[in-house]
Amino acid sequence: MKKNYFLILAACLTLNVAYVLAVKKVAYVTLNKTTMDATATPVNNDPIIQVLRADANLELTVKVVASADVITDLASYDVIIVQESLGGGDAILKPAGSLALATLPKPFIYNKSYALKSTRALTTSTATGGKESNMALSITVQSTALTNDLFKACTIGTNNDITIFNALSTDLGLLGNATTSIKGLNYSTGNVISGSSTILAVPSILSTDAAPVAISFNDLPAGTSIDSEVTISRAIFVGMNFGAICANAGANITSDGLTIWRNAVYILAGLPVPTTKAVLPSATKSLDYNSNIVSEKYYTVNGVQVKTPTKGVFVKKTGFENGAVKTEKVVVFQTVVK
Repeated sequence: MKKNYFLILAACLTLNVAYVLAVKKVAYVTLNKTTMDATATPVNNDPIIQVLRADANLELTVKVVASADVITDLASYDVIIVQESLGGGDAILKPAGSLALATLPKPFIYNKSYALKSTRALTTSTATGGKESNMALSITVQSTALTNDLFKACTIGTNNDITIFNALSTDLGLLGNATTSIKGLNYSTGNVISGSSTILAVPSILSTDAAPVAISFNDLPAGTSIDSEVTISRAIFVGMNFGAICANAGANITSDGLTIWRNAVYILAGLPVPTTKAVLPSATKSLDYNSNIVSEKYYTVNGVQVKTPTKGVFVKKTGFENGAVKTEKVVVFQTVVK
């Protein structure tokens, strides 16, 4: 009997070690936008951040940067996210910048169609760059991509469409302002991409521009040339306006929109893509905390992760083996040794 107990204990320890090893490090780079509308989520806690931070298989580091900041540690992550909040002409996105297409050292998600032209993210190109779909709230998936893992668990309509947003928004996350440009989905035209077409989906309604879509929702292998730049890492491109992502306190992006983001991270991290939708942690009901704890992470009240909390008030997120995540505010009276 003692031998059986020992074997069971050894098996449990093996499972726990395997689980810890599966956790992937994600760098989420976003611009320090202090002008977001009061009804929108702040840049350091947008709904995508909330979903990824609550995922027990991921260790998320949010890097809130200025337009010309230099980031030196990207090679230490498994996946890099370049968010649409960044300006298309920002120095950090240019060929000499930290987020240059040709030098990103790990698989990355790139959400900035407006950077994809000459003198921006591309050294040379005849492409006109980003275009807005000022009417589309959904994307249309190519018939050959309906079973692609990027759209796994998403609800696909009869026209191969997936609803991404509930409403259009300004860049600052204000819904339905008739006097200001309202946006949702975007794409780039005129780019010359090496190899066969990698487009998986496009906005369901395009602008009147006659040029074909080059980059919208794409999966590009390492070694792909995008006009003058050649990538060294696999990349998944998406085209979602940051204001629309953050609008209505983060409730404007649908669960399918969040699922695509979650799936993209899992694909690039080499994790098996879940068969269930991603949802905002606040929308998760009846979580079961009677499961083994697999991770404990601490954050400042401003959403910055800290490895070793000192005295003060922090947000503690506990991940459980069954996928539940418990978030609570804690007061630390002495340094937590991890």
